[in-house]
Amino acid sequence: MADLFAVEARSFGKIAVPTTGTPVRVTNDETLRVLRLRFAVVIGETGRVFLGVAGMNKTTGAGVVKEFWPTGAGGGIADELVLESANGLRPADYYVDANVAGEGLIVAYWVPTPYWGS
Repeated sequence: MADLFAVEARSFGKIAVPTTGTPVRVTNDETLRVLRLRFAVVIGETGRVFLGVAGMNKTTGAGVVKEFWPTGAGGGIADELVLESANGLRPADYYVDANVAGEGLIVAYWVPTPYWGS
């Protein structure tokens, strides 16, 4: 019988971009593997934010996986992207860039945890 497991939610918090045009890596931990990643804009921020892979360029679109639309100062429904893989995802493969310095994405992830049910 296969081992049973549940999933546990964790978060990197807000991945802010100090300098626009200089993508920020989600994490430097290349050993971390997760089942699910959720990227969401921060409500109230006003600039577009971009998710991509190494070498991304928000101006040309090279390496960009998704462009997120801001909610603006009035709030609204936050744009998000959820990636899932039973084989695992590596958060270190993803980068964030923004059109406004200091803005970014909230990044949450789910990892397997022992299942104690019967």
